Amino acid sequence: MPDRRSCPPALRLFALIGVLLLPSIAFALPKGAGKATARPMPPPIRAALGDRNLRSQANPGEAMKFNVRKRLPAGEASLPVERYVTAKVQMDRMARFDIATGKPLAPSVVEPQAGGAAVQPDVDRSLASWTPLGPGNIGGRTRALVIDPRTPRIFYAGGADGGVWKSTNAGTGWTAVGDLMSNLAVTSLVIDPTSSSTLYAGTGEGFFNADAIRGLGIFKTTNSGTSWASLAATRNANFSYVNDLVISSKNPSRLYAATRSGVWRTINGGSTWTRIFNPGVADGCFDLAIRTDKVNDVLFAACGSTTRGSVNRNVKAESTAVWVPVLAEAGMGRTSLAIAPSNQNILYALADSLAAGDYELGLHAVFRSIAGGDPGSWTAQVRNTDVKKLNTLLLSNPMLANLAECGLGDTDAFVNQGWYDNVIAVDPKDPNRVFAGGIDLFRSDDGGKNWGVISYGWAEGPPSAPSFVRADHHAIVFHPLYNGTTNQVLFVGGDGGIARTQNARGKSGKGLEVCDPRRANVVWRRLNNGYEVTQFYHGAVFPDGNTYFGGTQDNGTVVGNTASGRNAWVTILAGDGGYVAVDPTDTQTLYAENFGLSIQKSNDGGATFGDVTGDIDDNGFIFIAPFAMDPSEPRRLWAGGAFIWRTDDGAATWTRASSVVAGDDDSLVSAVGIAPNNPHRVLVGLSDGFIHRHDSALNADDAEWPVVLPRDGFVSSIAFDPGDDLIAYATYSTFGGPHVWRTTDGGAHWSPADGSGATGIPDLPVLSIAVDPARRNVLYAGTDLGVFVSNNSGATWAVANTGFAAVSTEHLEVHVAPGGEETLFAFTHGRGAWKVRINP
Repeated sequence: MPDRRSCPPALRLFALIGVLLLPSIAFALPKGAGKATARPMPPPIRAALGDRNLRSQANPGEAMKFNVRKRLPAGEASLPVERYVTAKVQMDRMARFDIATGKPLAPSVVEPQAGGAAVQPDVDRSLASWTPLGPGNIGGRTRALVIDPRTPRIFYAGGADGGVWKSTNAGTGWTAVGDLMSNLAVTSLVIDPTSSSTLYAGTGEGFFNADAIRGLGIFKTTNSGTSWASLAATRNANFSYVNDLVISSKNPSRLYAATRSGVWRTINGGSTWTRIFNPGVADGCFDLAIRTDKVNDVLFAACGSTTRGSVNRNVKAESTAVWVPVLAEAGMGRTSLAIAPSNQNILYALADSLAAGDYELGLHAVFRSIAGGDPGSWTAQVRNTDVKKLNTLLLSNPMLANLAECGLGDTDAFVNQGWYDNVIAVDPKDPNRVFAGGIDLFRSDDGGKNWGVISYGWAEGPPSAPSFVRADHHAIVFHPLYNGTTNQVLFVGGDGGIARTQNARGKSGKGLEVCDPRRANVVWRRLNNGYEVTQFYHGAVFPDGNTYFGGTQDNGTVVGNTASGRNAWVTILAGDGGYVAVDPTDTQTLYAENFGLSIQKSNDGGATFGDVTGDIDDNGFIFIAPFAMDPSEPRRLWAGGAFIWRTDDGAATWTRASSVVAGDDDSLVSAVGIAPNNPHRVLVGLSDGFIHRHDSALNADDAEWPVVLPRDGFVSSIAFDPGDDLIAYATYSTFGGPHVWRTTDGGAHWSPADGSGATGIPDLPVLSIAVDPARRNVLYAGTDLGVFVSNNSGATWAVANTGFAAVSTEHLEVHVAPGGEETLFAFTHGRGAWKVRINP
């Protein structure tokens, strides 16, 4: 992750103003972008969408440091990813606990008596205590998608935080097949063309987006995803971000990987790797393309992003042949590549721009070579100076760039994402028909000279335009039997999951038809049925235990219900979602937020929301800002940024309860805890490790709050003992030092409570904690690798991942039914929501 100061100016601005991440119920305008003034929508848009309001949204780069700052130790420049490996090894040797049966279990691995390798019993995979709740219909960021060429109904997809998923019915339904991988940040996949049961998955999202997760190298399966092995030679910093993988058509044991450190080759199926190209740029390489019609491995590599971009070729990549730069221009940034399957002498390159101005990080040019990519053979088919505006918007938001033309504003707003979503593909049967994915999808029918829109990311309803596809595209894949006539099936993967069209060659929207989603007749259908890779930041459970909702990255605030099922979640608030709360006395009253200071309230069960932050004068809120509802008085909420704030009247008014508790961007309110049996006792954690307390918080107005520092780091959650307001727990998500702390005097003094050695939580970010109200010595901790449980107030711990993924668990909540039945709910960042019945 680059330092903020090294990012290009447009990327820094991008992170400040937000970008259209295209909600599910309206289209949105980045805050302040273009200073556009909303007007009544023109009739075509009203007809397609109904009247909606412009709404400020977040963006992939908005929290460039948020997820890192939660975990990064002081004085270190990058996350110590090797600690995840160490933590997973320790977890596999720890005792396990099955929450559903209340029984202890053997470790995941059993050490052999006479040395040798530890083994993992099959029972570890057969246990299924946890029940996944979805969302199965919302989707999530997908950068990798492959189809079995021999059996085209079998698909594999990679969730950016959700692992590997498999479909055996052409995307109609999905099953997770990588939950036990020690890293779920899958960004690249490749399938062995000679043996469909062998696949490779590259981890680590190296594209500089806010919540990009560092990987743990490359994983391999030889049994169609049933089990995955980590390739030991890739468990190092050279493979922390595996952006692309390709396999030789001449030798399936020969693979190539594009990483932050260059291009790597294996000749033995991943056992050993050799770097064959160092691009000389810190960004590394992002895209690979390999010819299948030559005797040798003719390999192309696109490298560079925020520094300088280039395309390089090796005509004999399996040997020691030299790399030759074949395409490089001043101002050229991240570039994606495509070879025409029907004529592999024809190649295309889609490059973003590093030049200052409207198109910075937008389109630089689309290049074409008809001479096998030889140096000097590349011609610019279109540049950002083209007289036809739509031709210049392949890596921009086309709607925002046409606000004035569409009658939605006085000034166009250029929001460009070529650094984040940038993909190009060529029709398998027509080398002149080219597809490009940025925020929306485009197609050219004349070799890249002229372009039309074939998807509209803002056009979801109700009613939804048939051309709607969730914005931000990363993968374009043709059906193996695509012929351009009777089979025009095309699949895309992006921030909204996976979608399919059966008429990829249908009419595209040209010119100002970008304003009207009905003008393109390429029809899309989402394939997210059971594809549970949603990235939650927080969640809450309704009193009945059958309804639950939470805020998510990219996909808004969503609501699910047991009766409706895993595939029927509904979006109630657009944009990036954050913390949520429901009034247990009136479940029509909901609170939610977007990013920063943005708390909103609904009085009609989520049908409408209104801002309720008018009295808060505080510009210090972190990206996902915490707020909490008083368990004893639902009209009372606590929130914080550089100050601590309290409302006693359902957010109609707010009182500043503290003097300044934080001084800079690295010291802001990050967690809030309220004693359920004493509303006067409140604890507030900061992003630099300090914890403030007040024993008479309801009387605190602009008051000094006593403070203590258990350890340096990011306080990720605070929870009180339900039966004793002097006992509370705080968690730290920063690597290094104890991650769970306990107080028995209301927060004045703290001591570690995450165990030690073989019975302790490893050095692993802990994100959430919950106390069992029926057995107050039982604790549940959510970490970056799943859930742990303690039966003795934190003295010892066991792993509670039976049937659960090794995924970041952002929020845990124990729900108690009227009859006393307890259920633990988990909201994860990458694998949706889960629950497990607690057996005492």
